[in-house]
Amino acid sequence: MTPDPTLLAALVAALAVLLAFNLFLSLRLTRIVNALARAQLPDTVPIGAPLPAFHARRLVDGRRIDSDALLGDGAAVLVFVSPGCKACLARQPALDRMWPLMEAAGVALWVVAQGRPQRLRDYFASTRLLPRVVRVGDRDLRRLNPKHAAPFYIFVGADGVVQASDQIGDDNWLSFREQIGDIDPPVG
Repeated sequence: MTPDPTLLAALVAALAVLLAFNLFLSLRLTRIVNALARAQLPDTVPIGAPLPAFHARRLVDGRRIDSDALLGDGAAVLVFVSPGCKACLARQPALDRMWPLMEAAGVALWVVAQGRPQRLRDYFASTRLLPRVVRVGDRDLRRLNPKHAAPFYIFVGADGVVQASDQIGDDNWLSFREQIGDIDPPVG
């Protein structure tokens, strides 16, 4: 039995139309993705602006805690890390060392992490930081750290206003380390 040439021609034509439509959609999607990639997301809350209110969950017990309680009555540093980030892992010993110095200076340290709770517990198990780790929802994370940068920090004054933010290791971070007495720490 030989195939009907009209049917074969119709199938080839239909496949050609579907292929062209698929190509059109793929190119359109590529343009959209490229436009989004070029869009300039803010790094974080602008310097001089109040830190927006947000909710978090403490990693150790899952309790909900509001940003007002996290910040308390003094200054605070929010440090954003990701378990998959090698630079974040390299910063853990320094954060662990700096935490008591921050507390002595009246600055609260909160580590904001994303991921499954058990993975995060394992990630922080070798440090004293576990009680200071919180998880925030996606909406709050986008408001605080839109680019999901890590290791990233936000310094917040006692008045709740953002004083500085950037990648850990910038000039403001180094100045802060000096101010709390973390001078000439080991590399890492």
